[in-house]
Amino acid sequence: MAFFEKVLEAKVMSTHILIRANVSKNVLFEAYKIATDFEERYSAYKKESFLSELNAKAHREKLVCKREDIELFKRCIEASELSEGEFDITIGSLSHGAYHFGFLNQKVATLRELESQKEFVNFKFLKVTDESITFQQKGVRLDLGGIGKGYVAKLIASFLRRQGATKLLVDVGGEIISFGKSYTIGIKNPFKDENIAYIKTSKEAISISTSGDYERFIDSQNSHILNTKSAKSPNNYSSMTVLQNGFDIDMLDAYATAMFNKKSDYVREFSKKRALATIVIDKESNITLNNIKELELNSIELV
Repeated sequence: MAFFEKVLEAKVMSTHILIRANVSKNVLFEAYKIATDFEERYSAYKKESFLSELNAKAHREKLVCKREDIELFKRCIEASELSEGEFDITIGSLSHGAYHFGFLNQKVATLRELESQKEFVNFKFLKVTDESITFQQKGVRLDLGGIGKGYVAKLIASFLRRQGATKLLVDVGGEIISFGKSYTIGIKNPFKDENIAYIKTSKEAISISTSGDYERFIDSQNSHILNTKSAKSPNNYSSMTVLQNGFDIDMLDAYATAMFNKKSDYVREFSKKRALATIVIDKESNITLNNIKELELNSIELV
C-alpha cells in the first residue's frame, strides 16, 4: 500500500517536534511515542525519571539498565571522547547543579559555585557495562541537553525507515533529518525573527543540527551552552549549524555544542577532521561556511 506524506506536529521535551513521512497515521503516532517515551525516561526535570534516579543513586550503587539505556549512554561517551571532552555528558553538575537551567530557580552561578561544581565534569567518571551504569565520583550529574534531541530524531527517522518510509523529514527542536525528497530548511537568524539562510536538500539522507545562544539563557552573557573548562558560556558565536550526509544527527548535536566552545580555527579543523560542514554565525552577524561542497545538497542560499 502506498501512502502520501502525512505530518504530525507537537511539543515534546519542551520543544517543537515535526514528523513528516509517507507512512500510515498509526506509524506516525508510534514515531511520536518514541519522543514521549524518551522524555519520560530521561528528562532531568522529572523526579521519577530514570535519569533522575541515576543522578541520585549511581555514585553509590550499580543501577541495572535496559538495553536502550546502555546504547544511549555508550553513545554519549563516544561523543564525549570524539570531541575530546568539549561536549561532556556530565555537564549536569554545572548546567543543573550550579545554574539550574530550565528550573524555576535558574540563576547566574557564583564563581565559588562554578569552581566547586566543575570538578565533577568528566565523562570518564561515567562507567557503563552491558548491564549497569555507575558514577565513579559523588557529585557527578548527567545532562542530555546537548545530545538528547538529536538522539530522538535519529531514533524516529530510523524507525520510519524500518516501517517502509521512502521520504521523511524529522525535526526535533532544530535537530533535523531528511531523506528521499528535496526539502527546503530554514536556518534561523539569531538576531531577528526571520531566517538567515535556506538549505535545499537533495534526496540523499542528511542531518542538520543547530545550536544557538538565543533561545535558552539567563542573561546576555549566560546561555545554556557552557564551556567544560571555564564553566561559563563561551560567547564566541550566536549560532552553529552542523551538517553531514547520513543519519548521525545525535553526534552532530554533540559536535555543535563542542564547537560552540572553541575559536574559528578549531571549528574549521574539527569540521575537516570529522567530515562535517558548518554554518557559523558570530556575535557580529558574520557568516562563515566550512566544507559545504562535501555535502549532497541542491543549494544553500544566504538571505
